[in-house]
Amino acid sequence: MLPVATSLRITKTPWATYTIVVANILVHILVGWHTNFIVPDGVARKFGFNPTSFGNFLAVPTLVTSMFFHGDLLHLFGNMIFLLVFGRRVENQLERINFLAFYLTTGISACLAHMLMEPDSSSPLIGASGAISGVLGAFFICNPTARIRFVLDPALIYFLRRLTIRLPAWVFLPVWFFLQVSLGLKPHGVNVAFWAHVGGFLTGRSLFHRSLRVHSEGRESPLIH
Repeated sequence: MLPVATSLRITKTPWATYTIVVANILVHILVGWHTNFIVPDGVARKFGFNPTSFGNFLAVPTLVTSMFFHGDLLHLFGNMIFLLVFGRRVENQLERINFLAFYLTTGISACLAHMLMEPDSSSPLIGASGAISGVLGAFFICNPTARIRFVLDPALIYFLRRLTIRLPAWVFLPVWFFLQVSLGLKPHGVNVAFWAHVGGFLTGRSLFHRSLRVHSEGRESPLIH
């Protein structure tokens, strides 16, 4: 199922979210223009996050650069749809600069979570899904009753005789999270960093929960710059 909308209104133009989406698309076009929009292995290894190379100081920038490279168009499309659906609302609630800091922080935390769980992995980690998982975690905390519209997979369309379905965030997001955990625990050959998703989600949830608690106590949020 692919999320395409939520029941919540966007009250202010989410420029940070749109900028991140445009940046990811432009990077993918520039990098993949001559390779059928598949990221070359050399580029992935240069800009992707590699746990085994993290001891090298020169590898530190890859904690950030890895968020802006995607393996292929399907990888890019899926991530950007998730970011647009959930990120715009979270940006409205955090404000622009706070959202950018939040997004980068959760993306970095996702890389570190991947390194913690897969310390011997030599495959470069690329993609925005770790940071976007943090956005999902924040969305779960601040909008648990929001209803999310999904476009169904072809098989589900056939059996349910409908194109879309709505689920509340408090149902979908915990199911999504525990699916990432269960897939991360299984030995598999799929080239997906499930622990990065888990780490990003938990970081996003924790940061937004702390922000709400500080606001309720009448103090300034630590996310405000």
